[in-house]
Amino acid sequence: MPEEIFNSKEAINYLGIEKKEFENYFKNSKEIKSFKEGSRWKFNKTDLENWQKLKKERTIILNLEEYEKCFEFAIKMAYVTKQSRGTGIRGARSEPQKADDFIFGILAEYGVKKFLKEKFDIDVELDTEVHPDHITEQDLIGIKEKGKLRKVKLGVAIKSSKWKSCFNVIDPLEYDTPKRKSDVYIFVRVGLPSDHLFRILREHSFFKKVKDFLDKENEYRKINELKEIPIWITGFSFHGEFKKVKAIPGQEFKDWRYVKSVGEMYNSNTDWKALIKKL
Repeated sequence: MPEEIFNSKEAINYLGIEKKEFENYFKNSKEIKSFKEGSRWKFNKTDLENWQKLKKERTIILNLEEYEKCFEFAIKMAYVTKQSRGTGIRGARSEPQKADDFIFGILAEYGVKKFLKEKFDIDVELDTEVHPDHITEQDLIGIKEKGKLRKVKLGVAIKSSKWKSCFNVIDPLEYDTPKRKSDVYIFVRVGLPSDHLFRILREHSFFKKVKDFLDKENEYRKINELKEIPIWITGFSFHGEFKKVKAIPGQEFKDWRYVKSVGEMYNSNTDWKALIKKL
C-alpha cells in the first residue's frame, strides 16, 4: 500500500498537539520530517508515528511529591542568591520569579535522573545541596555502582526550556569558560504550567476563595489541580557541535550564543547507550 500522506491540518489533528508547537517542531527544529508539494507542506504518516512514539518514550512523569522536592530546592536557591537588579516593579526580580526560574532547571535534572534509571537502569547522582558561595559547574556529580558512588568521566550540563522550544541555547560564559563548559549538553522540555504555584495552593485559605469564585464564573479560567509534571528528554549534543549565531527563529541575541536544534540532537536508544558507556 502507498504511504498515507497528511497535510498540516491533518497532521496536527493526528498528533493531537497545538498548531504553534507543531509548526515549531517541523519548521524550526525539524524534528518532525516534512516535504513540500508545490507550496504546501506534507507529512508521511510513518514519520508522524515515529516522532510520536519517540516523544512518548522520552517523556518522564514527575509526581507531585517529586515536584515539591524540586520547588523546595528552588525556594532555597531564590533566597540564597543575592538580590538581582532587573526591570520588575521594584527594580529587581522577586523571590517567586527567581524560584520560578530555578525550578525549571531542577525539574529537568530530576527528569533526566529518572529517565536514565527507568530506561537504561543507570543511577546517577545530582547535587541537591544549596551552595551559597559557588555554582556547581556540572549537573551530574556521580554514578552509583554496586552500592558505591564514583565520579562521572564527562562533564554533563542539563538545560531546560518550555514545551514548544526548539533550540538548546548556551551562553558563551558556560560554553567557552574552561571551568564552566561541559562535554555534553542534555536538552529537556519541561511541561510546567505557568500557574503551578497557584495550583498547589488552590485549597489553602485565600486561594480557595478565589478558586471557588473562578469555578462559578464561566468567563474565567480555572485554577486546575496540579497532579504531575511531564519532562520531555529531547536529546543531547557534544561540546564543539553547536553553531555560533546571533539569532534563532523568533529571537535575536545581543551577543553571540551557541545553539543546537532538537532535530540535530542524538536521541536514539543506541545514542544514549553509547553516552552512558562514556559516563
